[in-house]
Amino acid sequence: MNIELKKKKERRNCIIRQTLLCLLMAFCYVFISSVNTVGTLPVLLIPCAVCYAVRESPFDSVLYGCMCGLLLDSASGTLTGFNALILMWSCLMISLLFHYVLRRHILNFLWLDFSVILIQSVLHYLFFYRLWEFDHSGMVFRHIFIPEFIWTNIWGVVLYWLTGLITRGFGTVTEHYIEEKSDDIVRE
Repeated sequence: MNIELKKKKERRNCIIRQTLLCLLMAFCYVFISSVNTVGTLPVLLIPCAVCYAVRESPFDSVLYGCMCGLLLDSASGTLTGFNALILMWSCLMISLLFHYVLRRHILNFLWLDFSVILIQSVLHYLFFYRLWEFDHSGMVFRHIFIPEFIWTNIWGVVLYWLTGLITRGFGTVTEHYIEEKSDDIVRE
């Protein structure tokens, strides 16, 4: 394959992949901010950021995690930058872990997604309910945060699968060579 053609295809695939992942982030934001139900909703921006951190470079995952955190702050009405800092540092650590230590596997994703959701939920509970001695704060934790925590982790599997499809479909261009058998090769 021509090197220039390969670079053009990789650039095109990168633009399409980033656009689709940003559209997925926008869909998660719209889902969080506009769906009204009686029960709790999953916070889809957290697994969306973790999925991105699993599959992309550390710098890109930090930017994406910060953007997901700012959108989560906007959707949940919390202090601007609260979730952005949590997701930014979490995405950096997850991206470095998958870049140097871990393999891309669903179980590795699940326990890291579980830990990020746990950190975000506990910090949100401590700073917004427990610190201000909110009445029935334990009931809020049991009836709001724990079901939200479980639903978010379950929906994380769907987002992991979806981002895997996007990454495989628009990843790097691989070259395939067919070698011919040659009798001129001397093997000893």
